[in-house]
Amino acid sequence: MNETPNVRLHVVDALRGFAIVSIMLLHNLEHFDFYFFPQNLPVWMKALDKNIWDTMFFLFSGKSYAIFALLFGLTFFIQSDN
Repeated sequence: MNETPNVRLHVVDALRGFAIVSIMLLHNLEHFDFYFFPQNLPVWMKALDKNIWDTMFFLFSGKSYAIFALLFGLTFFIQSDN
């Protein structure tokens, strides 16, 4: 019998971990209703909050789901190939 050793792809595991953590953090923002802003905030702070909020969702939201889906497909291919 000629068996190949099981080799783990650590980069894939690290990317999958990053994707799962960022999806979880974004889900927590949405689930725990952090959309509420206090009434008495200055205008500059409201603008800063909106910019940070939009930047976080732009940088992490779509990319995390795409990375996770891509790695799911890769993992499925590796499992079915073995």
